[in-house]
Amino acid sequence: MKRRYLRTFLLLLGIAGIVVYFFIPKEIEVECLEKNSDVNPYGNPLLIETEPLAFKCNLPNENENCGIRLSFDSKNWNLMDSLVLEFESSQNFKELVVQILTFDPDHSNENDLSTMKPFIKELELSPDKKRYSIFMDHFYVPDYWFIQQNAKNSHNPKRFYAITGIDIFSAWKNPANTELELKIGNVCAMGVSNTPFVILIIYIGILIAIAISVRTGNS
Repeated sequence: MKRRYLRTFLLLLGIAGIVVYFFIPKEIEVECLEKNSDVNPYGNPLLIETEPLAFKCNLPNENENCGIRLSFDSKNWNLMDSLVLEFESSQNFKELVVQILTFDPDHSNENDLSTMKPFIKELELSPDKKRYSIFMDHFYVPDYWFIQQNAKNSHNPKRFYAITGIDIFSAWKNPANTELELKIGNVCAMGVSNTPFVILIIYIGILIAIAISVRTGNS
């Protein structure tokens, strides 16, 4: 009889733990790129860097691109939910592409950023200073990468455990022969900390282990 009460008590403790988990305020993890990240031009050679994280360019035709590439030591953003960017753009800058470069063990050379697997997302801009948030799930690998690398698109879950750079460049809705200007503020990855969930799993596991030992001792 006492063991039955103990199992009931353990069940109530488990339910209480789950209730407490859902009421615990979620801690937000933020990781921002440092201002001294390695910055290089991307695309059109007519690009003029006005500041380390700002540029102007004039596209000779709509098929050209201009922008900058930020490279840094490998970062693991697998548990991050979104990428948050601050941009200040000119009136004529209509659209840009954010491209995350990730190391692919089958196709990438760790010393050559051009071999990295790209995850891209187009972003429509509003003039002046704005803050944009992109869910990590909204990034996708373009079809041309699979063709270039002769790789099969297996539609596996997105993996951002080895990010080595980010490209920010003009997309294809921008007018030709018009000056485009962009200033980049903070570039941050954000996600909800999974520490409370890990603690909950450990807590439930301990309760289950105790319940099993009680049952075994009762048999």
